[in-house]
Amino acid sequence: MNARLQRIAYEVALAAARYSQTKSADYDDEDGSWVVIKDFPLPPGYNYERTDVLILLPRNYPQTPPDWFYVDDNLRLADGRKPSHVFYGETGHDPNRNNPLADAAPQMKGWTACCMHIHSWKPAANPLEGHSLLSVCELIRGALTRWKRNPEPFITISFLDDDIEDDIDDEDPFE
Repeated sequence: MNARLQRIAYEVALAAARYSQTKSADYDDEDGSWVVIKDFPLPPGYNYERTDVLILLPRNYPQTPPDWFYVDDNLRLADGRKPSHVFYGETGHDPNRNNPLADAAPQMKGWTACCMHIHSWKPAANPLEGHSLLSVCELIRGALTRWKRNPEPFITISFLDDDIEDDIDDEDPFE
């Protein structure tokens, strides 16, 4: 396993330990092109308590952050409305679509795209000291909270280093 895949495996374990209600995740262990965080808890106000989250990783991750994520196509607000920034039926944004070596993401049927653009990204050699899948999952958690109460058509998400440092659990899930 190359260094990039080792890092992704480590980050997946960290993210599953922190953001999966069942502490489970899956990922492309051949090319590192996708990650699924299973049973991602949703804030109150949705029609589910949790959902799986699919994150497609660009070929040069962690230097470049993911740009979109995917959730269950049936995810709605508790009152039946659709949350903002969720593009139902859209599964076309794949940063690896032109990479013949990338392992196919889990069958895209049943997923729907969620818009997330990260404009400030500072990974470090140690994922606990810089931006990583933990940061992405924290942004997803915050976005899902905002999107149910803020129906604006577009929100730009930027990291504030203090927010990330204060909110990430530094425990190693392998210990």
